[in-house]
Amino acid sequence: MKSIYLILVTNIILFAQPTWINNQIIDGYITGLGLSNDKNPVSKRIIATVSARANLAESIKVEVKSHFKMLTQTHNDTHTTMTESIIEQKANELLVGSFVKDTFQTDDGTLYILVVIKKSDIK
Repeated sequence: MKSIYLILVTNIILFAQPTWINNQIIDGYITGLGLSNDKNPVSKRIIATVSARANLAESIKVEVKSHFKMLTQTHNDTHTTMTESIIEQKANELLVGSFVKDTFQTDDGTLYILVVIKKSDIK
């Protein structure tokens, strides 16, 4: 005798994580990703935002540094130190124009925050 099995399929809605968590490339923007799994919701948002802004600052420093590096390649160490100081100041000034573009919280409570600044805002 053949057995007949009935398989019941139900609709399950899964909220997939946004693509920007694994790939922060957005045309026209420099991005920074931060995350936190702190238990306190207020602390969690602050930690994730500060982390995202720190990562954004590093991205800006890389962009600005590559620009200055092209200008100072043939100079000595004194000019390099001056350039580093300018890069730090430029990165800090540019964070003023940054903003939270998106947020996402996983089922385990980890909060991801994407902070961006328009490339056109960097002078």
